[in-house]
Amino acid sequence: MRDTLAMSGAAVRSRESPEEQARRAWIERQQVLKDREENLVRAKAAAVTKEERRALSQEFAEYRKRHRQEDVAAGRRAPGTSIVMHQIMWARWAEVAVEHELAAREAFAGIVANAESDSILKDFRASLVAVTGAAYAIEAVYGEIKYLIPEQPRRDSRELYLWHAFNQAFGIPASTSHRLLPDIRWLFALRDHAAHPYTEAEPPQQHPAGIRTGAETSRFNALTSGRAVDLMFEVFRYAAAPPQPFHRWIERWVEERRPYHENALAPLIAKRAGIPLHVP
Repeated sequence: MRDTLAMSGAAVRSRESPEEQARRAWIERQQVLKDREENLVRAKAAAVTKEERRALSQEFAEYRKRHRQEDVAAGRRAPGTSIVMHQIMWARWAEVAVEHELAAREAFAGIVANAESDSILKDFRASLVAVTGAAYAIEAVYGEIKYLIPEQPRRDSRELYLWHAFNQAFGIPASTSHRLLPDIRWLFALRDHAAHPYTEAEPPQQHPAGIRTGAETSRFNALTSGRAVDLMFEVFRYAAAPPQPFHRWIERWVEERRPYHENALAPLIAKRAGIPLHVP
């Protein structure tokens, strides 16, 4: 599998930074070890005698020992037993996005009830975080699968990088994929309005709650927050159950991340369903 990825990305490998190349080499190295572990299980199941199974186990134990020694020598792990920890950032960003989307829904209801209240700013502030959080969650999924697929060639925009990578990794059907690109483009254009703003006076615009207000507060509201979070969860659905995974490494990543879909995302989906948004 590693040779396949290296050959597929050979023409563009130099486009990755030294740090990215080091990460790719490290992740591919760990995936190859997992491949060997799975091959061992299959080989032992097919073995006829205890001696065959013992020999297979011993061969793999020696390989794993050398593998660990090389990791220690390279400074990638500590000698002996050690604890390592990490956060699954797309799950954390999803929590941030949903928390603020629901705050925007509450503020939106406040605008409808009293247009003169401070709810418009609450809706705006919460929506800024919900929209950017949804975009960052999608980027975090890409960050996890980036090195499990061949290096992506240069694209004209970030959304094209993401779209092509998700198509390749998850095998998204063409009918959905063609719709997904403009949605991702919309989200990242909106994210850029928040993260890389160009401040310019504009005429008042219609807010979905039924009032005329500034362009920014009309652009970031509970409805756009909801659309951004809906798109985030659509990407998550493909990440949880890819129609056609690129290869075993993606399948294994899906299996390893299943608890986050069940324990982190499912409650968020239920929470959103329990707090509807009423638009006048």
